[in-house]
Amino acid sequence: MSVQAETTKDNIWTIPHATPEVFYTHPAGGFYGVTTDGELFRQYPLFTDSSILIHKFAIGTAFFYVSDRGFIKASSDLVAISMYLARA
Repeated sequence: MSVQAETTKDNIWTIPHATPEVFYTHPAGGFYGVTTDGELFRQYPLFTDSSILIHKFAIGTAFFYVSDRGFIKASSDLVAISMYLARA
């Protein structure tokens, strides 16, 4: 795949994404790596408390949240947690 513009919040849902070239799991939970285009990505839990199951996925300057209550698009971790708790 050819190198393209960095993934941003404005294009994350509309551009094709390269596949992971390197992929590591983190002992504290989550994972991180680099795509074949050289873009860094990571997914990690916002809390270690097992009652709040929400991870932040980030690639380039874009990010969103993945939880046991669905995907969450939010402008910050605090807003994402508020939306998560409202879905109870």
